[in-house]
Amino acid sequence: MTDPHERPGHGPADPDGYLVEQTRGGYRWTCRADGRTAGPFASREEAVASAEADRTG
Repeated sequence: MTDPHERPGHGPADPDGYLVEQTRGGYRWTCRADGRTAGPFASREEAVASAEADRTG
């Protein structure tokens, strides 16, 4: 069975309340509640980790 992280479009889920998307410069997250953004990040995993840290932080 193939690891879902190796299939395009099947990365880690967006943290609750955040949208993680690919942009021209990498990946970024947007907080759905207030529109804050961060990025670019080199990988989707880095953007998800940053959004999770922001959510708990």
